[in-house]
Amino acid sequence: MWDFLLTSILFTSTLFTLPFLGFVCIVLKICRSIWLSCISTLHPDLEFVKYVTIRTLLDTHRNQGIISVLLSVKGQAQPEAVRRHLQEVVRRRDKAGNLVFLRLRHLLVTRFGTYAWQRGKFDLDQNLTVVPFTFKGRAVTEYNIQEYVSDIVSKYLPANTPPWQVVIIPSAEDRHYILLKLHHLLLSEGINIGDLLPLIPPTRQALGSHSSKSPLVDVIRKPQVIPILKERLTDELTNRWNDFVANSDPLECPELLKNTPTFSQFVSIAIITIVSLIKECKKGFRVIKTDAISRSKFVLFSAVREADKRQVNVSTLVLSIMKSLNPRNVAGSILRRIWFMCFVLPLRTPIVIYAELKALFTCFTLKYCPYPHTFVGIMYLYVPLLYNSLKEILYIFSIFFSAPRTIIKDILLQDESLQTITLCGRKSVAWSEPVPIENVKTIARQTGVSETEIMLSAVSMGLSRYFTQISQEIPKSLPITMRNISSNYIFATGLNIKPEDAVSGVVCLNLTIPDSVTETSHIENLMGIESKFSASLEKQGLSHLLTMLQTKSGLLTQFLPATVLSIYLKYLSRKYAVTVTEITSRYPNVTQRTLWGQEVSSVIYWRPPQANTSISLCLNEYADHVKLGVMCDTQLVPHHTSLVREFPKFITELGEAILSR
Repeated sequence: MWDFLLTSILFTSTLFTLPFLGFVCIVLKICRSIWLSCISTLHPDLEFVKYVTIRTLLDTHRNQGIISVLLSVKGQAQPEAVRRHLQEVVRRRDKAGNLVFLRLRHLLVTRFGTYAWQRGKFDLDQNLTVVPFTFKGRAVTEYNIQEYVSDIVSKYLPANTPPWQVVIIPSAEDRHYILLKLHHLLLSEGINIGDLLPLIPPTRQALGSHSSKSPLVDVIRKPQVIPILKERLTDELTNRWNDFVANSDPLECPELLKNTPTFSQFVSIAIITIVSLIKECKKGFRVIKTDAISRSKFVLFSAVREADKRQVNVSTLVLSIMKSLNPRNVAGSILRRIWFMCFVLPLRTPIVIYAELKALFTCFTLKYCPYPHTFVGIMYLYVPLLYNSLKEILYIFSIFFSAPRTIIKDILLQDESLQTITLCGRKSVAWSEPVPIENVKTIARQTGVSETEIMLSAVSMGLSRYFTQISQEIPKSLPITMRNISSNYIFATGLNIKPEDAVSGVVCLNLTIPDSVTETSHIENLMGIESKFSASLEKQGLSHLLTMLQTKSGLLTQFLPATVLSIYLKYLSRKYAVTVTEITSRYPNVTQRTLWGQEVSSVIYWRPPQANTSISLCLNEYADHVKLGVMCDTQLVPHHTSLVREFPKFITELGEAILSR
């Protein structure tokens, strides 16, 4: 009872704040426009970024959001081929002759706390680097490549150059590596990661394979019955409207214009005229100017034209009223009603009753009603649809109703389980050995849980080892944030491809951490994760939707002041110091190739942690395997490798535990 009362109070309070948020949104847009106009006047040589994202709020000079992608390519390095590809990208032009990726040539600077793009002399050699094939006096091999890549990632991007860099790492073995580093703002400027990677984009899915759908994608169940009900009602209304137009529109029945219409006929013609006017305005507004005067003139012209075609005017209205009040017409209407009540209705009633009984009988015997125009047929069709649609509406309302309480209690009031340290801003990376995806799918089928939960159980084991290594007490659960990213985010190219469309919303989860002292079994740990994961998905539908809308359209940054939102995010990142990103492949079992034909054996994506978040884990699904990558603050080195080193071992042990049950 108290929980329901508290939930009701919080929900009501949220509703009352919505008009205020709308007012704040308008004020923020006006103030930001004035601010940008003022600083643009002071710096006319700069083009200031007019939008605000979550990462721009968290960016600092020493802790920028630099995304990193590592390709492991079979064969010797081809620097000239990479150079030709990058030259083609930076020189690419559209049909109008304008540069497609203009920002790749610009510098990213900060003035008055606001990002701006600055023109400068562009030299591709500053953004393309071929590093030596030795590291600390030893040849680069699979044994020291992680340390080498981590050393490169830890360095800031070169100053006075556009905020992206491609690093080619030769190797003593028959393979080489291509590392891409780019600032997150480039992805908001129409540039895709796949545009900079010298890869042939995948065009089709391999035969006999299907991509697995992550439970993080559709947290809110999509309505299934409401679209069906909408389609049925739309078809019914469309048919009724077409019949109405066919019988009442003078353009369809010219004989209606030969005689003076009755008042009811005039009203029907007027309704048809109004609907036709709305249709004409919808079509015309697409091609005319958008100012109010042009639209008003178009509406007035269209209204006069539609009225003239159907003779809808004041004189016709007066004549129709006089005709309807004519004594002959009134007497005829009364006689028709008497005829219907005394003769037609008594004869039709038994026929209608027989048809209804026959329809009811077929519903019980055939479980189907072949008489859709009867009352029983209509009820048989629409009652289940209305009932199930109501259930879906109540489900959506319950999510909105409980969302304020869930956000406050289950997200904002979490305990800090991982002691955050003073972050230096520099990042280090590491990654695990590959795990066959088929092994993960097999375990998922045997246990009845999702592949995401299988990999989360291995992540929790790695976190437990990490706590042991840093001599910190192992918490029973660790608050983490999770989101899913489609592989289109990395590989897809084209002007119609937007990176934000491949990103899901965020889900907060209390990840169970097994204690090595009590020796919690793998199965017990998996069941605990499965229970908490399901509860989080059930409760956090609205927060997942809001974060997804923020990624796609900047919803939250439009309604909330930047300072307030920045404080909130920094506070939240202290409680959720670990983020987990799941990269799911849209093309399983498909191996990428470079533009010159070399096979890419693995792809690892790192999502940079910012604010007080210190550890970012990425589950990279590629081809037929998955690798766990970690990007963390350099102060966590060298213990960060324990987070990923035994990831394959934990998956194997879980599979063995399932088989031995």
